[in-house]
Amino acid sequence: MPSCCCAAGPAVRSCGAAGPIGLRDCRWWGSGGVVGAPAMRRRRGRSMRSLANKVALSCVTWLTVRFARRPLRLFWASHFRRDLLCYDLPSFQLVIGNSRDAVQRVLVRGAAQYPKSRVMKPLLSPVIGRGLFASEDPDVATIRRMFVRAIAQVDDEAVVAASFRLLEEYKARWRRDGLLKRLPVSAEMSRLTVDVVSECLFRMRFTEAESAAFTRLFFSYQKLSSPLRLFPWVGKSVFAPIRRFRQKRVAERMRALIRNRFVHALRDDSSPAASAPFARAVAERERTGEAPLSDERLLDEVAVMLLAGHETSASAMSWLLRELAGNEALQQRLRQDMQASGAPDTRAASEASLLKSLINEVLRLYPPIPIYPRDATQADTIEGRQIKAGAFVLVSPWLIHRHAELWGDPLSFNPDRFRTPSSADAVNRFMPFGSGPRACPGSRFAMAEMQALVSGIVQAFDLRPVKEPVAQPLGNLTTRPDREIHVTLEPLPGAG
Repeated sequence: MPSCCCAAGPAVRSCGAAGPIGLRDCRWWGSGGVVGAPAMRRRRGRSMRSLANKVALSCVTWLTVRFARRPLRLFWASHFRRDLLCYDLPSFQLVIGNSRDAVQRVLVRGAAQYPKSRVMKPLLSPVIGRGLFASEDPDVATIRRMFVRAIAQVDDEAVVAASFRLLEEYKARWRRDGLLKRLPVSAEMSRLTVDVVSECLFRMRFTEAESAAFTRLFFSYQKLSSPLRLFPWVGKSVFAPIRRFRQKRVAERMRALIRNRFVHALRDDSSPAASAPFARAVAERERTGEAPLSDERLLDEVAVMLLAGHETSASAMSWLLRELAGNEALQQRLRQDMQASGAPDTRAASEASLLKSLINEVLRLYPPIPIYPRDATQADTIEGRQIKAGAFVLVSPWLIHRHAELWGDPLSFNPDRFRTPSSADAVNRFMPFGSGPRACPGSRFAMAEMQALVSGIVQAFDLRPVKEPVAQPLGNLTTRPDREIHVTLEPLPGAG
């Protein structure tokens, strides 16, 4: 009888128990290393059944995703009410944890036991290679400390000053190019936030043409990032070779832009980038005895900094400006509140300010990363339920931020909910930047940036909606809008 050894990364799959799904990872041996004809026929039969099973499951999943059009619509009503859902599927266990205890166990206290899921690497690695967000390499802790050091060198005042300065440049271009009547919010906020993070951390930025190309390519990349890959039973989808080829080509063009503009400058001692916060953090890491980063690995980490550093703010700003454009009364309240509390270019908005509450409410309804997939490396118990080793665990801010047991009237847009005493109890129910040791190190940077940009726009323009199809969260990688959002900017009297 042949024996089998089957391992698929951190999640171990048993061929005998799991059925034919895991056969692609198996090696079969016959007696003495020679496989006879009967064994060969059995192997072919099992391989064909494995392929047929995989094709069938791929078809079902593909049709489901295509029917729903957006992956986030695959969540059912019960997902927004239950604390923990466990599904024992043929080849693995699927767990969706929505309670505070589940968040604490998976993302915080048990973070080492629940590493990033293996499904994330093929989604992200074409763009960021072995960068921080796609890696669980042994040096990931030193890379994370490098990011923390780089961001810590840029205080809130520097972020706000850079945001205001760049916003003035953008406002001049919007007027020059006639964009005020129909401003493409998502594209412009992506370009603006990329420039802010570049100026603050690299002391340089893309040219206008490069920034337009870079942000356009990243939106294309997200649309090509098939949500099918979030389903472990599909594995490498047999239906998307053209999509994967196009995604790879887009990623190569993005990496070329980053390499030519930033990586070469970081290696050039005469460039401003060589003494910028990011370069100093890289040098500090090497002084601690860590191996120097190769040019390719440096490119990976610069890509992480640029993409993660701008996407959170750009996505939130897009939804925020859409909400403001449809609510003139809220715009007036915001201007009055900012005038009463003082200009945000000198100090961060207070916790109870309407500006910060508005940003928090947008981050609640549209958390930049809607799902955190994790792999259970060993058996565990959460909420009294047995979690099997190898389980695929989802902690979803999209669900938790809209959970009926955690929020009153969770689907309504109500910034004032963050101005009440109960809003202080946000631990493990409000996590737009993640939670635990893998939480986003740039949350302070993003909040200071968004406060400055929102205040600068609202104090200069009256925002009006443009009649067009309603955008929805894309959901493949982030919650950025699936189509462009346009608003009309009407200059306020006396505004610059």
